[in-house]
Amino acid sequence: MAETDPFYGEDAYTPDRLRRRSAGECRHSRKFRAFAAGGERLAHRDPSVDISPMHEWHHNSPQKLREYEADPTVAKFKDPEYRVDQPLRWDEECIRFTSHTKRAFIFGMARVFGLVGGGITVSVFFLTSVVLAAMDAYGARYGDFIDNFFDFFDWQMPLVVFLISFFIWCPAALIQRLAPNFAAGMQPGPMWELNRRTGQVTVFADPSKKRTAWRVADVRPFYEFDCHLLSTPDPQGSPQYSLSLVHHLDEVQARLVGMFGATQSHLEQRATWDMLQRYMDVSQPLPDFPMLEQDRPADPTTREHDRETGRDPRFWRDMDDATYERYVEAQQGKINALYL
Repeated sequence: MAETDPFYGEDAYTPDRLRRRSAGECRHSRKFRAFAAGGERLAHRDPSVDISPMHEWHHNSPQKLREYEADPTVAKFKDPEYRVDQPLRWDEECIRFTSHTKRAFIFGMARVFGLVGGGITVSVFFLTSVVLAAMDAYGARYGDFIDNFFDFFDWQMPLVVFLISFFIWCPAALIQRLAPNFAAGMQPGPMWELNRRTGQVTVFADPSKKRTAWRVADVRPFYEFDCHLLSTPDPQGSPQYSLSLVHHLDEVQARLVGMFGATQSHLEQRATWDMLQRYMDVSQPLPDFPMLEQDRPADPTTREHDRETGRDPRFWRDMDDATYERYVEAQQGKINALYL
């Protein structure tokens, strides 16, 4: 049985462990409830249907998987000794998340600002100058139309905006190309971890500094956490949904938005929560979606399931594009049928 396999810890999660939750009075402050435990508390379920958010399907096509498999840089992340201290990780053992550094954010914003300024803004300024120059030349009392058109005093504005945008974008793009690890680095430590093997949720103290990276702030069993569906407005006022794992008694939280994103559809987030419950449940195989295919043989429950069912170990990786698109459409239909 998966529960007794030596690969798994004594506290590895199965749904029946929800009955072991510690009793007591909730100690959440009003501020914590507002920012971490607000919104809808999603039900604990025992999902036996393979479900996963569409984000993972769109970013892990068979062609992408084959490229990752052939890339030695990506392949080393499957080495147990290498991945043990990687702050960003998702495999048969754990889901671990960290964010980009502030430096990466600055370089990214510089590139975006430069591209927007050099593309959209310059185009708008140029078209505006053309219209104003034509109007000025048409209304001129002296000289011909062409001379007045090109003598228009605002022609320098598109050039100024273009040069400013270029000198913002160019250094950022050059550094990101020549020194990608410097420009797009991750924080030295993780923010949180969900461990399938041990059944524990670990929240880390301060991943942004080397001296505090990997310092554990709290460790609790997965079954003691509730999942909250949070809703915040985007700049246009539309709701953006995300997930937060919150200990049912204490102020311990793992914000999942960095790993799984915020979406305009709450269906995606509900699918993510069911996928996480299935992922942590060692009595069931790993969720069967493309990104985790290479990790399936390393998980005892999944390996036994695939042996019994005769699952092709390269089912996703060797699939053609047309067939894969049909599976993507079927997965979206499954999400709609389950949560609408």
